[in-house]
Amino acid sequence: MEEKKVRQVHESQEERQHVRVKLQGSLRLRMQSPVKGIFSLEDVSLGGLSFIAGQVNLTPGTLCHGEIVFRLGRANLSMPISFKVIYQQADSQRVGGQYTVIDQQNTDLLRLLISNYLAGELTELDDVIDNMKRENYVATRKNKQQAAGRTFWDRARAMSVSILFFVAGLLAFLFVAWKLYQHAFLTHAEDAWVSLPGKTVLMPENGYVQLLIPEGTTQVEQGQPLLTVSSRLVARLNNGVLLDSLDPKQVRALVDAAVFDVTLNSPCDCEIAELQVQDGEFVHKDNVLMKLVDPSGPVSITALFSGNAASLDAGVGETVTVRYLDGETDGSATITQLVRDEESGLLRMQISGSRELPSSAQNQPVSVTVHPAWLPVL
Repeated sequence: MEEKKVRQVHESQEERQHVRVKLQGSLRLRMQSPVKGIFSLEDVSLGGLSFIAGQVNLTPGTLCHGEIVFRLGRANLSMPISFKVIYQQADSQRVGGQYTVIDQQNTDLLRLLISNYLAGELTELDDVIDNMKRENYVATRKNKQQAAGRTFWDRARAMSVSILFFVAGLLAFLFVAWKLYQHAFLTHAEDAWVSLPGKTVLMPENGYVQLLIPEGTTQVEQGQPLLTVSSRLVARLNNGVLLDSLDPKQVRALVDAAVFDVTLNSPCDCEIAELQVQDGEFVHKDNVLMKLVDPSGPVSITALFSGNAASLDAGVGETVTVRYLDGETDGSATITQLVRDEESGLLRMQISGSRELPSSAQNQPVSVTVHPAWLPVL
């Protein structure tokens, strides 16, 4: 009789899908299974289990339902499972099964028991509770829907908003830089005004004024009669002129009757900047009658600065920048005098401008800026 040869296959530890450990526990089969009862566990892994079925016959492919029970101190840990019978050994009545249904939480608990067993540690009830509370898996990311392609108008609007914010940021930067530039390098006058060369006509005596120039005249020539001042003799007598040879009554009559006329002529070829009297008006002595300005003369500008000469960092002969009310700028104005003003206590700077101005610019406020010669004024 020919002897039947049996090929033996030895399974190594590395070829196994899951590590098998011998944990103390039992298997309870429920009513839904072909059989029911309590069986002793042989070993257990994350993929399946084996137990001793005794006299119970379970054919391969049988689907069983039950729970694995582990003893943890004074408490029992129960894990509901479903498994399919893979094999049953006839000599030892050992049955092996593969899990078909086991939830994720029980898998984590089983992994904890196996890890502690392999590490030589005891699993306590607190470890099981902490494992059940802990989030052992990263939540699945939500699938982001791909945005639809943007239209031309969407792209144009996005570009416009980007350009708008860029321009706003650039303007803010330039404004701050301009302020820092002015604060660090420029010195502005506290007050400044235009002073044109001219003459002031004063009232010589108390009396009446008669204008000799047509109404609306703005220019006069040198020697041209401007006005006539009519005053009585009593005004001159009050100034110290005495008539000792006359009787008091005669003197009074003479004084009341005598009237003197004085004609005032223009001292230059000038423009009338200001006429402060009217025809036939009575004016007291030394009052201003009119102001004449010579537009052909050099323009002078008076500026007042706070501080001292060292902090001003400017001297006679250096150039400053003058900005007029009409927006024109004179960058070649030269400092002609720098003294301390007695009335205000400020530094008074006399500046010679290179621009010709009309008579209406007399006493016109201007802006004067002192800056280093190598640095322009913006």
